[in-house]
Amino acid sequence: MGRLSLTALLLFVPLCPGQDVTPFPIVFRDVTKPAGVYDDLAGIMGHGGAWGDIDGDGFIDLFVGGFCDRPNSEYKPAAGPVPSRLYRNQGNGKFTLVKDTPASFFGRISGAVFADLDNNGTLELYSANNAKGKSKQTSEPQRTAQMRFSNLFRNDKGVFVDITKQSGACPESLFTARNIGVFDYDGDGLLDLYVVEDRFTKKPRSALFRNKGNLQFEDVTKAVGLPDDVFGLGLAVADLNGDGRPDFFVPHSNRMFLSQKKTPEVAATSGVSYREAVELHNMLQWKLTNREEWPCGAAFGDLNRDGLLDLVVTIHYNQARNRVFINEGLKDGIPQFRDVTNEVGLGDTVPIKCPHVEIQDFDNDGWPDIYTSAAWMDEQGNITPLVYRNLGAKDALPRFAPPRKIEGPMVYYPAGPSGDYDNDGRLDIFLINWFQGNHCRLLHNESAKKNWLQVQVVGKKMNRMGICTQIKVLAAGTKELLGFQEITTGYGYASGQPALGHFGLAEHAKVDVELRFPDGWKMIKSDVAVNRRLVVNELTAKGTE
Repeated sequence: MGRLSLTALLLFVPLCPGQDVTPFPIVFRDVTKPAGVYDDLAGIMGHGGAWGDIDGDGFIDLFVGGFCDRPNSEYKPAAGPVPSRLYRNQGNGKFTLVKDTPASFFGRISGAVFADLDNNGTLELYSANNAKGKSKQTSEPQRTAQMRFSNLFRNDKGVFVDITKQSGACPESLFTARNIGVFDYDGDGLLDLYVVEDRFTKKPRSALFRNKGNLQFEDVTKAVGLPDDVFGLGLAVADLNGDGRPDFFVPHSNRMFLSQKKTPEVAATSGVSYREAVELHNMLQWKLTNREEWPCGAAFGDLNRDGLLDLVVTIHYNQARNRVFINEGLKDGIPQFRDVTNEVGLGDTVPIKCPHVEIQDFDNDGWPDIYTSAAWMDEQGNITPLVYRNLGAKDALPRFAPPRKIEGPMVYYPAGPSGDYDNDGRLDIFLINWFQGNHCRLLHNESAKKNWLQVQVVGKKMNRMGICTQIKVLAAGTKELLGFQEITTGYGYASGQPALGHFGLAEHAKVDVELRFPDGWKMIKSDVAVNRRLVVNELTAKGTE
């Protein structure tokens, strides 16, 4: 993506004749400067970032990375390339920069995620680097940035230690890394890593790294039957076929992989293998209008509250024709998706790239919204993110409305993970900026307060983060489904999110919560009070503690 000035884009977007002037119920306020995440990020060519509670104080912290291999003049107002930054959340709405940490470095960071990879209750940091492998650069730190490969940092009580070389998860054979999938594919209780490589290298491949314990990993891509020619940009992970194992979709190549039991043809030591859902690959294709019309971000979520995970795919092109696919259930073990983009209200082409996407309930009305990392910026520099508000379902299809008419001028941000940084029950957004003339944005969610519930699962036999646990929230004492989610992180594009289920509940004051663990165990918690974080301990839930 080019580094262009936004001067021509900083125009006021007026209301069109006849346009609805009713205030949009999803409201954000830019708190970048008062929160303390402005000065040290000024000039960064930002591209990846993640939220995660690195010190265990209950407040999510922030990692931001970018590309550091361009001429010094492209980083104004900074004197040159800006390294990755790690911020601690002080719990009072403010952040402080962590200094003297190996997590601050010069690279070409194109994705990041926090994950507890050794099940000790602290979050490691994996940073995907879009390495060139060789460099003609003679200046520093630009040369170092191009030569750097991906990195893994161990968390020692909130202090990061670089274990890249000894981990096995960051081989120098993996060049142009992008998104990072975090899931336990073999059910051994340890989180594995699937690192997506883009196509902009000689022989693109994406790799599955099995967690052997003690933060040691091995490449098992071929052993589990995954092709070695998969390329992509973003990633979406969920158990779609109901077997308790993670499945995943890789946009750009638009390939879906479903878990299956070990077959004689696959010598997988884990007893698990993957098959490509070719039927879905054929279905998830559409006629492209330009060779740079790249499917980029992807996210699973239950858009119509029918207990099935739908799929949204966004496009990395200045005429973004984003796509919404409704899940219509399994047929012969394969999820059936139908393109309903036009019917649900996302048919208008967005006149700017939409790299990142999430499905989240930003106004807590009980209906999950679709958010992309595109936005409008007025002449005062105020940002309105492109969040399609879910208006509810009609004839089993959700309906969405944007905050204003879909027309330019607009701006975009490569990454933009959501997270409730102040624990007020409303999801905030951090937009990671790439362009001169703009800057990173911390957007505080100030939508009208409605009831909500966050669900966190602490695993013991399963992975500590509870990833792959499926959660249903129902109106107390009824079968009315208010929300369905699967705990995950690293979805969308170049972004990492807290591993939580966040449910907007509108006016519901009590709910029932049904959990399905990856091993198939189910539990129900009845008459759960709302407006809090519900922490479910796996062993307590199973009565084995």
